[in-house]
Amino acid sequence: ATESGENSPRLMTAALLAYIVRPNPTMSRTVLLLLLLARARGALVPPPRVVMKFGGSSVRDAERIAEVASLVRAQMVEHSVQPCLVCSAMGKTTNGLLAAADRAIDEGTVDLSTVRALHVDTLDALSISGTEASEVVELLDKCERTLEGVALLGELSPRTRDLVVSYGERLSGRVVAAALRRQGVRAKQLEAWDVGVVTTDEFGEATPLDQSWEGIAASLLPVMEEGTVPVVTGFIGKDLQGRVTTLGRGGSDLTASLLGAAAGFDEVQVWKDVDGILTADPRICPAAAPVARVTFDEAAELAYFGAQVLHPLAMQPCRRAGVPFRVKNSYNPAAEGTLISADGSACSETRLVSAITSKNGVQLVDIESTRMLGAYGFLARVFAAFDRWRISIDVIASSEVSVSLTLNKNQLLERRSISALEQSPGVERSEALVGLMADLEQVANVRVSGGHSIVTLIANVGCSSAVVSAVCAAMDRLGIPVQMISQGASKVNISIVVPEERAVEAVQELHRHFFEQPPDCAGAS
Repeated sequence: ATESGENSPRLMTAALLAYIVRPNPTMSRTVLLLLLLARARGALVPPPRVVMKFGGSSVRDAERIAEVASLVRAQMVEHSVQPCLVCSAMGKTTNGLLAAADRAIDEGTVDLSTVRALHVDTLDALSISGTEASEVVELLDKCERTLEGVALLGELSPRTRDLVVSYGERLSGRVVAAALRRQGVRAKQLEAWDVGVVTTDEFGEATPLDQSWEGIAASLLPVMEEGTVPVVTGFIGKDLQGRVTTLGRGGSDLTASLLGAAAGFDEVQVWKDVDGILTADPRICPAAAPVARVTFDEAAELAYFGAQVLHPLAMQPCRRAGVPFRVKNSYNPAAEGTLISADGSACSETRLVSAITSKNGVQLVDIESTRMLGAYGFLARVFAAFDRWRISIDVIASSEVSVSLTLNKNQLLERRSISALEQSPGVERSEALVGLMADLEQVANVRVSGGHSIVTLIANVGCSSAVVSAVCAAMDRLGIPVQMISQGASKVNISIVVPEERAVEAVQELHRHFFEQPPDCAGAS
């Protein structure tokens, strides 16, 4: 009776069972007291509503789908959770669908055998038959007819590509819902558009419209109030004309975040194949450990600067609505995972850094004014050029007459000037690159170099001097030149630019310093 409220449902259940087994006046008073205590402990508050999103590796085959169904059922029984599931396509289904589309264009043939075999074999292994199996087979047949149209036309428009890809999530959702029903869970597969997800018409990179928020709340909650577990297709939606769209990278996570935020869920859980956000990439730092808590700002910075667990856009709906977002491991359900919230930083006075990540293939651009322009005029010309050519910047450091910044390798190749670009035989020429350099060289000397990496630390900015001091000392010990240093506008990250060939060494040394020694020694050297 002195324990926390999460044990109160068991207390109330025990009281009721005791009264049923041996009803008497004394027991009645005892039961009443226990029920009152249970209510005080929160037993009668509504059960938590949680969105549980499972990625492709979590539902890759029959064995994993059965595990997911068992996991969901356990959450309902043991923790009184009211779940709503969001599912990605099974395993490599999306790649298989795209390969089939390419074959339809290039060879004029339709071959969906790999995708079909995966789903039919999964149905058989899970003993799913009858109408439930027929729905999956009918959807496979419909996908084949779509591909026949692609083969006939010999082309694949962005709109048709989205339609072809969408079959992966739609197939997966039906299989998962059927698996849940096999375990006694009342489940219903729903397309994202059936629960109100409306998007822009940017095929391949669609964005949910604000009107989705109202539609989701109105469509999803009544299903759950009936005691049904919705299994919603992730990654897809429909535009205002009713055409199927996809949400791009991280789309299923975004779907889960949107559903949870719009319908006012208590938490959104994204179940992956790692124990949450880690202090570093475990392939680089074997001692990397899960981070218990981070803020939305910190998680977004980690995602942008190289962490692969989440996409920065996926968390935005939860951040907007203040709904906690947790990363869990479907292969290790007992692990707490990482909780992402508005005020959940893992940084403290003794633990200055919560995580380290890196991003390779970075181009460093140094721009130095050649005219007597004030800071406003010079910077205005620089940023106007980037805006005109639609090239985004990773990190930046500036003074009155010079700017250093980094660009992703996909946006800018290693070139020193327009003349060098034009004189280099066999060099891939980018219209945006040529235009940007032309604009910048009207007011500045421009030097561009490649082969760099950004190493980012999510840090306690209240102690940023100690963090910067420790970082510079570590790089000095290793003889690694720091080519640029910058603190983000979000005030939660400190980034340095180092030679790409030494980035792994830099991350390993920083991780040893900040995480692999006692916390009271993890500050400045």
